[in-house]
Amino acid sequence: MDSRRGLEMWGPLGRWMFLNWPRGSWQYDLICGAIIAGLFVLPNPPATPQMGLEQVLAQIEAADAELDSFTADATFTERIVIFDEEEVESGTVSFLKPGYFRRDITAPGPSIDVIADGEVTLYLPRIKQAQIYPLEDAAGSDEGREIVVPGLNSSTELREAYEISLAGVSEENGQRVYAVRLLPKPDTEMAKHYQSITLHVVEGEWHPARRIVMENFTQDTTTVELTNIVRNADLEPDHFRLKLPEGTEIIRHGQTN
Repeated sequence: MDSRRGLEMWGPLGRWMFLNWPRGSWQYDLICGAIIAGLFVLPNPPATPQMGLEQVLAQIEAADAELDSFTADATFTERIVIFDEEEVESGTVSFLKPGYFRRDITAPGPSIDVIADGEVTLYLPRIKQAQIYPLEDAAGSDEGREIVVPGLNSSTELREAYEISLAGVSEENGQRVYAVRLLPKPDTEMAKHYQSITLHVVEGEWHPARRIVMENFTQDTTTVELTNIVRNADLEPDHFRLKLPEGTEIIRHGQTN
C-alpha cells in the first residue's frame, strides 16, 4: 500500500485543505487524518440523559479551546467491496495545534507521514525515500475552502455542507454511543468524494469519536479506530520534524521554502 501513503494538506487555522482525492493517490490516503484532528476538539462533560443532535453539535463547536495536543493508537481498515477484501494498517497518530500532524504506521510495513512547518513529508524507511509537498498552493484554493470538517467548523457551517442526523444510539461495554451521520449536500466538494461519514462518539468522553466510518459511492469504506487516547500530551514541534537518516533520497514537489 506504499503508493497510497500520505497526509492531506493543512490549510489556514480552522480548516483542512484537500485537493483532488482520486483513489490510489497520496492525497486520498489520509482524509481520515483531518477527521481525526477535527474530532479531537470535543469536550469531556459528565454523563447526562441521552442527548439530541443539537447538543452533540454544540459540544463539538464549543470545545476547540480545550485541546492543545493529543496522541492515540490507531487502526485504519479499508474495505474494498469489488474485490471483497480488506487492507489494514496500524500505528499511532499525534496532533499539536496549530498545524502539526503525524502518523506512524508500524504494520504491515513502516512509514511516517508528517505535516510540519508548511510541508507534508512522506517517509518510507524501507526504501529510504522521503517525498516532500508544499502546502501554500492548497492554502489559497477555492476548492480547499469548500471542505468542511467536524470540529474545525461551526455547527452552522456543518449544516450548510451536510445533512446531519443521529443514525442511532447504542451501548458498548455499558457506555452510550452516538452515531452521527453526515451526508454531503449536492454540489459541495465533499459530495464528490464521499457518500457519508459516520462518527461514533461515546457519551462521557466525546473526544474523539471511537470510530470514524467514511463511505464512498462504490460502498468502499475506510474505518478509523482510536484507542489509548492522551489529550494535551505535552508535545513539542520537534516531534513532527523528521530527522532523515543519511543517504535518504529526498524528492521535492513544487516550490518549498
